[in-house]
Amino acid sequence: MRYLVAAVVTMSMLTGPAFCFEMNGEKKDPLTLMYERQDKEKADAEKDYNTQMKRLKQQAPTSAKNDPWSGVRANSDSGAKR
Repeated sequence: MRYLVAAVVTMSMLTGPAFCFEMNGEKKDPLTLMYERQDKEKADAEKDYNTQMKRLKQQAPTSAKNDPWSGVRANSDSGAKR
């Protein structure tokens, strides 16, 4: 009888830590919580990206053309091919 009680007490002590995640009110394991947090962050980043793209599309494009190589090119319009 003494061995049976000792075995039951030992088993209850060993299985106790397995239920510690359910004791704090949440029934999700840390890995599930991490995946949910990553999904939420990904959705927030996607939403922010889409709003920024909409904002950029609404801005009027510049009508003046900018040629950064204009000072390097030759100004002759002879049409000679190299």
